[in-house]
Amino acid sequence: MIKLICLIMISGLVLVAYLDKQIGREQILLPAEQHKLRKTVEVQMKKSPVTNNREATKKVYLTFDDGPSQWTHEILDILHMYDIQATFFMIGSNLDQSELHRAVQRASEAGHYIGAHSMTHDDEILYRQKNFVSEMEQTIEMIEEITSKFSNLVRAPYGSLPSLRNDEILSQIRSKNMKIWDWTIDTYDWEKGTNVEKILATLQENVHRDVEVVLLHEREQTLKALPEIIRFFNEQGYGFEVYQEENHFPINFLGDDQL
Repeated sequence: MIKLICLIMISGLVLVAYLDKQIGREQILLPAEQHKLRKTVEVQMKKSPVTNNREATKKVYLTFDDGPSQWTHEILDILHMYDIQATFFMIGSNLDQSELHRAVQRASEAGHYIGAHSMTHDDEILYRQKNFVSEMEQTIEMIEEITSKFSNLVRAPYGSLPSLRNDEILSQIRSKNMKIWDWTIDTYDWEKGTNVEKILATLQENVHRDVEVVLLHEREQTLKALPEIIRFFNEQGYGFEVYQEENHFPINFLGDDQL
């Protein structure tokens, strides 16, 4: 009896590995809670068809901070389902984890843009010790090593104001030809105790520009909210865009057109 159970379990694993290979994705064995989350998200995605209207005059850029993470693959699954490319700002200490490299490569291969979000995300090290540029350079190098693509777009942890109101750091940024993106809408998905309803309410209260850059994070609550976020912008007549270096436009709290 024991041998039979073992045989069934082994056969099941072989089948899972075979199916993963057929759809071109690496096998990720999710814990029970993540399986439950995936089911919840799948139900949301099936509510109604949504297509990315690339001809829309209003544009939204979905941006995800603090990756790569355990949620990256599932975020990519949702974006793929809706034919949306997004902009990711990744942290060097996370990029240093080899088990997350495949998710980074997958994002790059799918046409998402990957920018730098520093090595440490540490206010003291980045701003008071003035290591902002050196940390961004390190992170950019890691992104290039993993994806074979160079990027020059960075996002300052905690935003460019007041952190980058420093002539020495700004001079270094300009000398390296780095571009900085903040955001037009903070969803507060990072806030402790937030949930899908709060994230969506924040969006509904703040969406009014023809071009919106939305701050999101690689978090569980963000993953749950993502299908509804996409549906909301679609209903408001927005098309989804990804950052393109050749079409850069300034979105920074400093009001600096050079960045």
